[in-house]
Amino acid sequence: MTVREEVELFGGPEHLLGCRHLPAGPATAGVVVCSSAPFAGPVDHGRTARLARRLARAGVAVQRFHHRGVAPSDGDVAGVGFDELVDDARRALDLLRDRTGVDRAAFVGVRIGALVAARLARAHDGAPVALWQPATDPGDVLEQAASVRRRRRTLDAPTSWPAATSGDTAPAGAADLFDSRLATDLLERANVGDLVAELGPGPRPLLVVQTGPGDGLDPHLEQVVARCRARGLAVGTAVHPCDGERDGVPVPVAPTDALVAGTAGWLAGRLGAVPAAEGDR
Repeated sequence: MTVREEVELFGGPEHLLGCRHLPAGPATAGVVVCSSAPFAGPVDHGRTARLARRLARAGVAVQRFHHRGVAPSDGDVAGVGFDELVDDARRALDLLRDRTGVDRAAFVGVRIGALVAARLARAHDGAPVALWQPATDPGDVLEQAASVRRRRRTLDAPTSWPAATSGDTAPAGAADLFDSRLATDLLERANVGDLVAELGPGPRPLLVVQTGPGDGLDPHLEQVVARCRARGLAVGTAVHPCDGERDGVPVPVAPTDALVAGTAGWLAGRLGAVPAAEGDR
């Protein structure tokens, strides 16, 4: 099936860059991708683009976007907190609905974007949520950010996003977490909870995917999954070890075909779409 792609600046007064992936015909449902902002790197950009195209071929419209403070979107990263991340994602959902007319929506959250997707989905009863290597706790994000900053300074190299929770390779010249108001939000925890709290009570379908190394879910993720199930969420899990690390910088170590295909099939099935079988590029 042919896929159409539309790129536009939207919102205001600070405009965001959006990329929309559309099926050839009317869309049956929509998906909003919440990236590992505000320091999303090329590894996950490529993965989410391939996921979006695969879903579009299945009849699902997908909206991707750059958060404010991440060029070419407007805004200064220093002023970006958790509320701004959630508001950006909400604006992306509004745009998708305005451009396509879809009623049903699902959400994808990548790393720290998992907390954003969870908060946004809470206002949409029963909406499916798929998470890739989700950040599960604000404190863990800060600890990993501090650890990687120390390591990168020791190596006299640019600071990158925390490997264990985000997995992104920060673009050259990007500000790190501690240059933004998001660090304060995560530290004070008054404005952002852990992943289970942000998801809220069930029921809803949830997919938790580990992209880090290992044959099974990390014990911490296992605990998060158990807590979600206890709250009534129907949780599926998958392990696709395509992330690695070199000197604190995450690098792709395996093809992401299974990650993309598995997530697309899961989302399509819960949105009543027909999964695309091949040609995900």
